Amino acid sequence: MESCARRRMSAASAAVRLALLVVGGCDRPEADGLLPVLTFGGQGLGPGQFVYPRAIALAPDGCVFVVDKTARIQRFSGDGEFETSWQMPEWEAGKPTGLFVDRRGRVLVADTHYHRVMIYDRDGHELGRFGTRGTGPGQFELTTDVAEDDAGGLYVSEYGGNDRISRFSADGVYMGSFGGPGSGPAALQRPQGLVWDPQGWLWVTDATHHRVCRFSPDGRLLGSFGEMGAGPGQLKYPYGLALRPDGTLLVSEFGNNRVQRFDRSGASLGIWGGTGREPGRFLGPWGVAAGPGGRVYVLDSGNNRVQVFEIR
Repeated sequence: MESCARRRMSAASAAVRLALLVVGGCDRPEADGLLPVLTFGGQGLGPGQFVYPRAIALAPDGCVFVVDKTARIQRFSGDGEFETSWQMPEWEAGKPTGLFVDRRGRVLVADTHYHRVMIYDRDGHELGRFGTRGTGPGQFELTTDVAEDDAGGLYVSEYGGNDRISRFSADGVYMGSFGGPGSGPAALQRPQGLVWDPQGWLWVTDATHHRVCRFSPDGRLLGSFGEMGAGPGQLKYPYGLALRPDGTLLVSEFGNNRVQRFDRSGASLGIWGGTGREPGRFLGPWGVAAGPGGRVYVLDSGNNRVQVFEIR
C-alpha cells in the first residue's frame, strides 16, 4: 500500500493520448499507460488517508470530497491537500456510497444503509436530511447517489428492490419516480451514478445491467449504451459517472478496473487503467469526477487512493 505522502508525477510523463489507448483482456488490459499527474491518499485512519473509499465529488470551487468505509467525509484541495473531515451521525448499519456537491456548495450524502440523504455545508455542519425507509412516494431503499437539475431539483437513486430514481423539487417536495420494477426497457438494476447535463438530460449508470441510460427530466428513457464485456464500448459494473466540459462522459468500471470515455451517442473514445497497484492502474474504482483544466479524479478504491489525470 502507498504511504499517505502525496506523490507528484511530472505532467510530461503523463502526456499520453487517450484516443490511442487499446484494451486487451478483462483481467489485465494491455494499454498505453496514462499516468497520473498526482496521487493522494493511502491506507489508514489518519487525516488524508482512506479505508476503502466509495464516493467522490468535486465542488464548484474545486475542492474534493471523499467518503470511505469508516463513514468519514474528508475535504481536500484540488491538489490533494487534506483540509478537514467529519463523521456521519450513524454508521453501524453501513456506510454511504454516494456524494454530490450542489451549485450552492452544499454536500449531499447518499446515506445508503440509512435510506436517506444528508445535507451538509462544506465544513461538515448538518443543514438538513430527508428520506425514510420504504417503498412509498419519497421513501428510499439503499440510496446510491444524488444529482441536481438546472432548476435546483434533486434526483436520488436507490437499489435493493426499489431500483429507481425519485425526483424532488428544489424545496424538497416529492415529484415522482421512474426506472423501477415493471418499467420495461427503462427498468434499472442498481442505478449507481447520476449526472445531469446542460441539455436537460439525466445520465445514469445502470450497474447490474452494464449500461449507461439517458432519461428526460420526467423519466422517459431516451436511449442507452453498453453491454457486459471488456472490449471498447462494453462495460462491467459501471459505478462512477462524470460529465466533462466538452460534453463527453467518463465511466469508472468497478468490474473491469478501468475508466472509459464516451461521446454522447455512446461511442467509446478511449480507455485507460487495468488491474493493478502501479500508477495508472486500479482496483475496483468506485468513482470518477471531472475537474477544471482537463483534470480527471479517479477514486481507486481498492488501492485506497485518488489518482488524478490530465486529459486534453
